[in-house]
Amino acid sequence: MKIFGIGLSKTGTTSLAQALTALGYRTKDNPGLSRFAKGDLSSIDARLLDDHDALTDTPIPSFYRELDAKYPNARFVLTIRDKDAWLLSCKKQFTQRLADKQNEAHNQLFLDLYECTVFDEAKFAAGYDRFVSAVLEHFSQRPDKLLVMNVAAGDGWKKLCPFLGKPVPDVPFPKANVTWVQWMKVTDLLDAAREAGQVLVRTDNLLRAGASEAARSTGWFGSLGAQIERAYLDQRGGRRYALERAARAANDLIATFLSKLNPDIPVVSRLSEAPSFEERRKWNHFWLIDPLDGPEGLGTAGGEFSVNIALIEDQRPIYGVVYAPRSETAYYATAGKSALKVIGNGLPAELSTSVARSAGDQRLPPASKALRICLRAEGVTGIDDNIADAMEWHSAAAHVVASACGTHVCDGRTRRELTYNKPTFSQGSITFA
Repeated sequence: MKIFGIGLSKTGTTSLAQALTALGYRTKDNPGLSRFAKGDLSSIDARLLDDHDALTDTPIPSFYRELDAKYPNARFVLTIRDKDAWLLSCKKQFTQRLADKQNEAHNQLFLDLYECTVFDEAKFAAGYDRFVSAVLEHFSQRPDKLLVMNVAAGDGWKKLCPFLGKPVPDVPFPKANVTWVQWMKVTDLLDAAREAGQVLVRTDNLLRAGASEAARSTGWFGSLGAQIERAYLDQRGGRRYALERAARAANDLIATFLSKLNPDIPVVSRLSEAPSFEERRKWNHFWLIDPLDGPEGLGTAGGEFSVNIALIEDQRPIYGVVYAPRSETAYYATAGKSALKVIGNGLPAELSTSVARSAGDQRLPPASKALRICLRAEGVTGIDDNIADAMEWHSAAAHVVASACGTHVCDGRTRRELTYNKPTFSQGSITFA
């Protein structure tokens, strides 16, 4: 049985594609096209139709009539959305810049749907109404062939699974590409990581410095002087207390920033007690942070530590920032885009693994597990192929960077790509492919 997602772009088509994949269907989202002729099914690559059980997004909606005729046993899923919210999303997406990048076939398809190639509110609104009405009319006498879903409004497994005759999975229904996630800037996360890193560096300098150097540094107590601060820390527990205090301050700074960025996304940290798995398993999105990855490196010559910030979407990381405060080096990426590296106030550079380079300039391997993953993805030699005793907050942010570089971050035992939001957060041993 073939399944076709015939909702227009920006109506939850990516979520539907991920849901169909989770149900075991060979799914192709947004197949694209190299030519467009209205009503001519050969506009779609026949191999894609043959090789997949389910196809969603452009150009599938434009050929629902022809697909219905060719596959009489097929099922169709029409994703819809509040029209005002859909128009706002389309306004952000379908710009002149995007139209200039698209091929002629795609622009012809848009002319057929909306009578324009660049967003025009009135024309898009009319096109949306015209399309939805035509689909409902086409299937009006065969309601068993068509399912209408509003993913943004909460429709999910309980609506989709009975339609397809599938049991309901024990995972949340995917909520991919939601607007408030798409419009988030990974550079904002980088700013938060840098600010948290400054907190760690102050403690790092204090613990590493000699008395004369420490006296010239600025401590948390400012006018009390670094020597007095050192004495205070020694009285309270020395290095261990200093690490806990710095990590907690960095953690609170990041958590406050993320809560302001979007108060609806939960924050999970290495330093906080996470909600039960029964509650977490219902989440589509959550922040996963480690304010001090590699604490053994802070205040010693034990290798670089890092600040890690990741956004998890449906068990996979989609935003990731790994910041090494001591060297002021940051790695960051968004799923589906290139990974970037920036040092200090320099310009970001796209990571490339085409030429491996030696890690010989590093005195010690990074204490941070996330930095080891980033260096491995960057092609630096001398980095172990296995990282033991890893937790999800060690790997999540770096996983996004590595994936953008074409490196798979895998479970060392099963060799499968790592997933997130497991009951214990343990990743065990990590390897690469």
